[in-house]
Amino acid sequence: MPKPLFFNISDDKRERFLNAARAEFTHKSFMEVSVNTIVKRAGISRGSFYTYFDNLDACFTYIIKDLRDKRFQYAMTLLESCDNNFFTLVRKVFANDYDAFSESGKYSLFKNYIYYLQSNKAGNLKDNMILDLITTLKNKGVDFIDIFDIKSFNINEQEFLDLFEVVLLLMVNTFLKAETEGLDKQTTVSLFNKRIDYIEFGVRKV
Repeated sequence: MPKPLFFNISDDKRERFLNAARAEFTHKSFMEVSVNTIVKRAGISRGSFYTYFDNLDACFTYIIKDLRDKRFQYAMTLLESCDNNFFTLVRKVFANDYDAFSESGKYSLFKNYIYYLQSNKAGNLKDNMILDLITTLKNKGVDFIDIFDIKSFNINEQEFLDLFEVVLLLMVNTFLKAETEGLDKQTTVSLFNKRIDYIEFGVRKV
């Protein structure tokens, strides 16, 4: 996480730094990113970086948390229109993500974060993002069990967390496929909805 001094600099300087760091972490793997490149992009000294963050890990984690929190905020605005249905919410969030992230490459940022977790922290999305998100909800007085009718899925809490992780991975994979193949929004959203149907309804034809 950032050091206190990071929040004492001007908004413009802070955003310039974050934009430089986001660009690096989006277009390069964690192992390829360097402090020197970030500070050159941001127009600051190398020493300034270490007055803001202890290391690249802390910087990367903060960038992902900031992005995740913004996605969480607009997901919550969609929740009421989804009648608290998890799969309906997921579909709407993905469609909104296309508009918000297709030009900025932020799904490539998520992809790089997943690789980072796997190669550097031996962790997974559930441990490093989902459980953190649930803690954020609880701090706001909201329990995810109350948001979604988990019992209707005939699964327990841990199984729901596994489901959540699978859906996040599917969102990232579908968006990256769209980027690679140059798919338009309608095709991309339709593909994602079809994949989610497999999870929600199963693949067996009746």
